[in-house]
Amino acid sequence: MLLIILLIISLTFGVEGYLITEVNGSLGSFSLKKEIKRKVYITKDALITETEREFMVQKVENGRPKIYRVIKSTKSYMDFSKMAPLFLVSLPFVDCEKRVCKLNKDSFKPTNEYRKIGKYKARKVIVKTSFMGENQEIIQWYTKEWKELIEANTLENEFYINFIKAIMKEMNLSEKNIPLKEIKNFLGYIVREFGGVIRTEQRKVFLTYSQVIEVRKISIPDYIYRLPEGYKKIR
Repeated sequence: MLLIILLIISLTFGVEGYLITEVNGSLGSFSLKKEIKRKVYITKDALITETEREFMVQKVENGRPKIYRVIKSTKSYMDFSKMAPLFLVSLPFVDCEKRVCKLNKDSFKPTNEYRKIGKYKARKVIVKTSFMGENQEIIQWYTKEWKELIEANTLENEFYINFIKAIMKEMNLSEKNIPLKEIKNFLGYIVREFGGVIRTEQRKVFLTYSQVIEVRKISIPDYIYRLPEGYKKIR
């Protein structure tokens, strides 16, 4: 009986990781739009975001970078793995051009402004970024008081490094193309000096935001960790 129970447990749960629960919303001139709750499952080789309707999956699968959109209602998924290299240009402190990327530390601008977010003291950081030719400014609030959030962000950074390694292998790139060690050291510096990101804001027409409300260390359920296994490919 004990052997059966252990077998069921091993089939039900995957690897150790973190679960971050966030609320996402937008604030316009006149009213607050409906907030949406989402969950982010983090391991060293997978980053999976779950909303009410779908999963967005980024993972390293057999050494290769994979991106899937998994639709719950139709039990189907789409494979966007060919777009994985765009992950590099989406990083706010990395500038890429013609297969060569450079670390841009000046895009990360700490301020001396602090505020209370939830029960944690947080520091404002302005992040300057450019994506697809469009300059953007993102506000991130960092706290050093939430131990689990810092640990989750540290694991998330490990995933980013592993995902970049997989992209480099896929595209036959080296450290001459992408300064992986510099990126890794810079991510480590941010976590050590500023802590974890508790809130992110960006203003265009509306103020959009994402705020962490819960962090837990968990065993990621196998059916989530193995996504899109069990779903039908439609594109």
